[in-house]
Amino acid sequence: MTPRRAPLLRRPGAGLVPGLVGALGLFWLVRQVGPETIAATLRAARPELLVLAFALFGVVALGTTLRWRALLAVLGSRPAVFRLLGIRLAGVAVGALTPGAKLGGEPLRAWLVSREGVAAGAAVASVVIDRVLELAANLVFAVAYCALFAGRDTTTAGRVLVLLVAVGVAFVAGAVWIARRLGSGRELVPKRFAPVLARLGRRGEVLAATDHALRRLLLEQRRLLALAFGISLALNLLVALEVAVLFAAFGVRLDLAELAGSMLGIGVAHALPLPGSLGALEGAQVTFLAAAGGGRQIQVTGAIVARVRDLVWTLPGLLWLVSGRFRSGSR
Repeated sequence: MTPRRAPLLRRPGAGLVPGLVGALGLFWLVRQVGPETIAATLRAARPELLVLAFALFGVVALGTTLRWRALLAVLGSRPAVFRLLGIRLAGVAVGALTPGAKLGGEPLRAWLVSREGVAAGAAVASVVIDRVLELAANLVFAVAYCALFAGRDTTTAGRVLVLLVAVGVAFVAGAVWIARRLGSGRELVPKRFAPVLARLGRRGEVLAATDHALRRLLLEQRRLLALAFGISLALNLLVALEVAVLFAAFGVRLDLAELAGSMLGIGVAHALPLPGSLGALEGAQVTFLAAAGGGRQIQVTGAIVARVRDLVWTLPGLLWLVSGRFRSGSR
């Protein structure tokens, strides 16, 4: 009997394909605009506005950390804020460098926070709910960005909106299903956390504790969840402001439609299976900003802003991991 060949994406070296495609896209972009244009844009950066953008990054990172800590506090754990911030940034970094819509760092977050003395069930449940809150706020803002972008390109905005509506319906249906399942006392296991749970303790006990923690958050803490969702919306506003300030730092002032296009480009790029969104971030910025009517300078600046912003969000977490600070946590 002839053995079946392994699926293409499981063959050795297949994981390099998305990265190669992204690298080629980035190379094409540099050839299109010219390295001199990119260098001139970088030289024109205003340091004071870059500092302001980085400060906004810090506020958003701290805000998301405090939101997560509030969930942990309800479950009986209060890790130190700045250690939790390091863990949060480490998760963001790993999520940014692995394919999967920036979800790859969430199991790492659960594992690292468990080393700070947080019970395994509470660690996983808090990460799941924190991510759900973030995704829900992102969906709300994505729809708003589509509405703003439609003033420049109805066709593209309509296509993106159809996708968002489909994702939103699936998201709501999944949330309702989960709440009902937990409310009826049945078990619920996030499958992608299974390898992490297996390392955190005996499987049955950890899964039961995770279900219990999820019930506490979803069924008993609705006021807290509503407040946390409001905070998530406010943080999304700061993210949009951060992007606008970065554009201004490189000499470009965006109108609302162009800002909406830039934000949609960032969201689309992060959803693609490209490690580090290499090439996708830059290409998406050029595509959406061109559709919004932005000239070549705005498109080039958008590509630079998207990459600079991704580096700013990724490097602190990587440095925290490399420094080994997490090794001093509870074991």
